[in-house]
Amino acid sequence: MLPLFRAVLVWVVLLVSVLLPRLDPPAMHPVQVAVTQLSSFDRNSFVQQSHSQRVQADQMAQVASWQGELKQGLADYQAKQQALAAAQAQAAANAARNNHPAPPTSITQDIIDAFTPLGPAAVQWALNVAWCESRYHPNSVNSSSGAEGLFQFLPSTWAFTPYASYSPFDPKYNSLAAAWLYNRDGPSQWQCQG
Repeated sequence: MLPLFRAVLVWVVLLVSVLLPRLDPPAMHPVQVAVTQLSSFDRNSFVQQSHSQRVQADQMAQVASWQGELKQGLADYQAKQQALAAAQAQAAANAARNNHPAPPTSITQDIIDAFTPLGPAAVQWALNVAWCESRYHPNSVNSSSGAEGLFQFLPSTWAFTPYASYSPFDPKYNSLAAAWLYNRDGPSQWQCQG
């Protein structure tokens, strides 16, 4: 029994001294840990930098969009002002030819907007008729006939225009109704031709 015990003991010593050290995982060296931590730092730094660049690009795109909207709004405003100035100049020129004062700017624009699709002669005619009918006063009422507004619509005539749901005293809709009636029946609907 002793020889068997010795053989087992020799094998155990051999296992402990030769095989067990090889089964242990390799020891971590501090330099590897530092490299791993440095790589993690670099990765986080790169992710933060990429995020910052994306945020900055998004902000620049938003600023560019706002600049475009501002430029377009400014161009639209300037075009509107130029159109209004041209309309006023045209109304003043027409008034000088017809020996009556030019209408207020907003009235001029309403008449021009309504009659421009019908041509320049229609615009001139409308400016003359509005002067003759109401002296450009959108709240005018004829005490004998009951005609109302800029182009002096009779209530019965106003009722069958496409703008009957609006007030005949609103110069925009009165002008649109006059343009509609002019286009449909011609200028003969008005007694006063300017």
